[in-house]
Order: sequence, then structure tokens, then C-alpha cells
Amino acid sequence: MRNKRVRTRLIETVIGLTTLALTATACSDSGHSEGKSGEVILRAEASPAGQITRNFNPFNTQAPVALLGGWSLINEPLFITNPVKENDITPWLAKSWEFAPDGMSMTMTLNSGVNWTDGLPFTADDVAFTFNLIRDNPGINTTGLQLKGATALAPDRVRIDFPLPGYAQETTVGHVYIVPRHLWEGKDPATFTFDNPVGTGPFVLDGKTFTPQGYLLRKNPRYWQPDKPKIDGIRFVSYSSNTSANLALKKGELEWASNFVNDIEKEYVNADKANNKYWFPPVTPVFLCGQLNDPKYRNPKTRLGISAALDRDKLVAIAEQNEQPAAKSPTGLLPQHEQHIADRYRGLDLKQDLPKAKQLLAEAGWKAGADGMLADASGKKFEITLTAPSGFTDIMTMWQVVVEQLKAVGITAKVQSMTTQQWIADGFTGNYDMSACARFSGVNSSPFDYYQNLLAGYLTKPIGQPAFGNTMRWRDDGSTDRLLTQYASTKDPAQRKQALEGLQQIMVEQAPAIPLFNFVAWSEYSTKRVTGWPSADNPYTVAAVTGPTAVLVATRLEPKKK
Repeated sequence: MRNKRVRTRLIETVIGLTTLALTATACSDSGHSEGKSGEVILRAEASPAGQITRNFNPFNTQAPVALLGGWSLINEPLFITNPVKENDITPWLAKSWEFAPDGMSMTMTLNSGVNWTDGLPFTADDVAFTFNLIRDNPGINTTGLQLKGATALAPDRVRIDFPLPGYAQETTVGHVYIVPRHLWEGKDPATFTFDNPVGTGPFVLDGKTFTPQGYLLRKNPRYWQPDKPKIDGIRFVSYSSNTSANLALKKGELEWASNFVNDIEKEYVNADKANNKYWFPPVTPVFLCGQLNDPKYRNPKTRLGISAALDRDKLVAIAEQNEQPAAKSPTGLLPQHEQHIADRYRGLDLKQDLPKAKQLLAEAGWKAGADGMLADASGKKFEITLTAPSGFTDIMTMWQVVVEQLKAVGITAKVQSMTTQQWIADGFTGNYDMSACARFSGVNSSPFDYYQNLLAGYLTKPIGQPAFGNTMRWRDDGSTDRLLTQYASTKDPAQRKQALEGLQQIMVEQAPAIPLFNFVAWSEYSTKRVTGWPSADNPYTVAAVTGPTAVLVATRLEPKKK
């Protein structure tokens, strides 16, 4: 599943049996000659998006900066959490912060000497305005931030107030993209077209070169971090599918990408062994989610039966070339969070067990007919529609394998493809039967983050209204929300451990969402012209093209010395 993909991110898929024609790009050459002689302008891409419109609204999950990349390169975050290392945070617009003793507020001190790209000063008033904008407009609160309000205490100090202790919201607060009050005040942030974006970031839009196939961000000559960025710009190019993007990557027409690449060693690395690199660390668990308002998914034994029918190792071998690892723990937690797994669930692996799957489905009330296919008591067939965007070849392929595995236990399933934009929108509004769900916002760093985004009743909405958390509409007797609140309201390790173990019990025994595989931070990059990329040997962050981490990468890249 590709990075944004909901990316955002949910996150991202497809049968890909035919090679799609390469979408025309903004420039006809490889891009290395773009700009003045000697300039280093990278070509990048984060997600197949087809034709794009000129809107750089950082609150719009379908804007080009969300789909192709550049989100944090224009409007920056306050600080940046490392998705592969717990408690590793890089200060950014905020240089320091602390919680009140009761956790009900968080006060930040901002860096000085920061200006917007139109020349006006960046202040705490802009930060307070941005947070209050999110509070007052739930439709843009895509990370589920719980806010009471924000107040500028001084030009360089701002206080964020929470309706309950906000300790667990630290990384979510840090990853909010700050916008200029003088341009956004009075605007509807959900619909505002930010076609000439103004930010504090290291790059600015070259508006003259924008086309439906891509855009160019050039170095901000007045950037607040001295001597950064070192590169001259980044051109973001839009393709119609993984297939067309990967062809450009193989030919050297892309230097930074976040794609699934079939047989990556052969198709990418071997094209330039000295310079073509990749690093795919797992950063987000991906789940198979049924829309839980549908009665057919409400019995936990149904969900557990579906889970037992899946051979996850086969799924990732066929669809992901093992580039994304199968989910192993029924708790849904990533390998880097193994220390948080309750003792009773350690070593408990998710394995295909067809007899068990059939037994669970029978106990849930499903009966096999003469053809071996399941139906409910009224005779209605157990039918599932798996949705995915047609541009994501890996997930579409995976769904075809899932169809066959479900058929083996009597479930009739089919695959429905759609555009990336439609899939993202339908995921938020709950307009799907069964799909992949995850969180590609880049704010995840702890087990709590995953569980809150996946399960919180206080983040969901009725079907038809966008829900930026709990998109499957999980509801129980209140136990889930009580455990999440218990964790978020304290720093006491014992209380937090107890809450996490309770949430794990819900995942293991009720399977509100079915662990599928672990989404990785896709990152292919070339060292031919630049150095400074994150890697397994230097994991200062992930090398994803989009999200809050991208600005950290882009400001560390340096032209290769000749």
C-alpha cells in the first residue's frame, strides 16, 4: 500500500496486469537540466494521483501536497517525531515545550527570526490561530486532535489547552502544519483554495510552471534555518499508476519516490547499483476493516473467522514481494513495539487455520449451502466487496488473493476499483463494505497512537460524515474509550501499561479490525547527485516523500561533492 494512501495516509493498489501509459510530465526531459546551469533540482513523487489541481491547502488530504509530496516543505510543523524510534523528536518551529503539571495544557516556545514567505513575521498568534481553526472546523481535524483552544502568550510563546489531560497528544500537536493568520482568517479551511501558498518552509511554489501533471518547489532564499536547504528545488511529478511511476524511477527520471516496486532489486537497484537505494521500515499497521454498521460484521466470531481464513505470508509474498511484512501479532502492534505486548500475547502469531475459520463462522450463524458457500439464517449469501484505488497495484493484487482465501471458507468476495481520491473520501465517510484501513498521517509513534486512530469512539462520525479516526465505526460498551482515556490522562507507567493491555485484549478477542500487514515508509532514492538520505544505518527519520518528516529529509540533503 502506498504512502498516503492515505496518506494518509487510508492509507493506498492494484491488479496492475496491464501497463498504463506514462502520464505526461511537466517537463519532457529527465529533469536534471531544469533550472540554471549547476542547479540541483530533484524530481520526486509520492503517490499516483493522475491530473492534479492547483490547491496547496495543507488541511486537504486530496491536495497535491498530500498526494505527491511537499506538505511540510511549505507549511511546516512545530516538531517532528521519528516514526521508527519511540521518543525521538526533532524540534522545528517550536524549540521547546512542556506540559502543565495536570496535563491540561502544553506551552511551547517558538524559534525567533522566522518569517512567512511573503515577508511578514511568523508569531505565536499564527500558531494559536491554526489550532483554533482546527478546533472550530472538525472537518479538517484529520488527526483527531482533542482541543479546547490555543492562546498566544507572547510573540514567541503559545499555550495549547486540552479538554482532558493531553500527554498522549504530544506528537499530534507537533505535526500540525501552521498557516498564516493574515491569509487564512475568514476563510473556510475545508474549501479554501491555497493556490499561491505562503509558508515558513524551505521551499516556495514556482507558480509559472504548475501544470495538471506536476509542480516545482524552489529554494526559499530567506529560509529561517541558515544555509538550508542545500538543494535548489524539487519537482513533484504526477503519474497515473505505480507502473508508470516506476518506469520513470527505473529510467532515472525520478530521484526520490515512495512506491511499491515489483522485484525492486532487478527493476530498480540493478539499473544503477552504485546509486539506486531503498529503505522500507515498517511504520504503520494495516488492517482489513469491515464497515461495522453492517450487521454481517457485528459478531466478533465473524471477524475472527475471516482473520483465521487469511494466509498473510502468502498475501505479502504475492502482492508485496515481501517488501511489506505480514502482520504477526493479533494485537496489531509493530515489531518495534514488541516491548509493549502483554505477556499473555507474546509469541501468539496470526496463522491461517481453515478448520478454525469455518468453526468460528458457523458459531456466528453462517451456514454452508449445497455449493459450500455461506449464507445467513434468511438464506442471504455472505458477500464481501473489497475496495481499493486502481492506481495501487500491490493492494489490488492482494485483494485478488484474499478473494480466493475467503472462498475456501465459503465467503463470496469481489474487488471494486476506484480513483485514489474517491477511495480516500469513501474511507473517511464510511462508504465501503470492506477495505484496508490504517493511518498514514505520519503522526504515529506509539501503540496508543495506533489504537486511538483505529478504535476511538470519540473520533468517529455517523456514516456519510467524514471520520478521521475509527473509519470502520467501532463501538462497544465504552470499554475502548475508557482505556484510551486512561492512557491519555496519565504519565504513570503502570496505568498506561494496564490500559494498553486492555486494548490488546479487545484486539485479540474481538478483532474489531483484522491485522493484515505492516505498512512501510516507501522510499527509493538516488545518491547520484545528493547525499544525506535516511537509511537503516542512519535512521534519523524515514525517507517518505510526503508527511511531516519530508522537511527534515529535504533540509539535510546536500549536493554530492565532485
